[in-house]
Amino acid sequence: MPQMQWSQLRKQLGERLAPGLSNRLDLNQTRYRHAHDQEGEFWMSFDKERIFSAGSLTYLSMLTTTVRAASDRGASWGEAYGQAWPIMEASGHMLLEKINKDLLASLSLAVEDMLVHANPVIRALALADKRFGKRRLAVFDAAGEHPLVLRVFQLRCQAEGVKPAIPASDEAGKEARVSRASNVIVPDVSH
Repeated sequence: MPQMQWSQLRKQLGERLAPGLSNRLDLNQTRYRHAHDQEGEFWMSFDKERIFSAGSLTYLSMLTTTVRAASDRGASWGEAYGQAWPIMEASGHMLLEKINKDLLASLSLAVEDMLVHANPVIRALALADKRFGKRRLAVFDAAGEHPLVLRVFQLRCQAEGVKPAIPASDEAGKEARVSRASNVIVPDVSH
């Protein structure tokens, strides 16, 4: 798959955002140039407050902890890694390389394909996409979705003045909450 500079990818993804989110939802990335393999971090922010963060160092640290815990329970290293992969997949943590690959691939996907993508960042961007209209937004069922997808759904509904026919199961509340398992920060945006 061809490579694209982050600034170009970010610009193209930003051009797809719905008008109510275009100046408020921001995608960011940093690379640790002096780290081995130049690992880095990706984050999404809304009104300059971080709502999601994932990166290689966090992923590798969590993977190591998960594998060690399984190994301490008597699993072989192979079994421990086999037990860790589903946990890592469900957590929302990803390598920066995978996030970038999925973001680049999403540029050629229809919204319908983005909505069923395995990566929650891509599913969240589908809901923020201007091709995902207000009528579809109003009837979207966000039940069982990753917390990032739920949050972007709520933000888009709020920005567009849409009252969902099927309310999201995770309402935002007045205070910021941090979910370590999902790596999602949910700020209060009711102001």
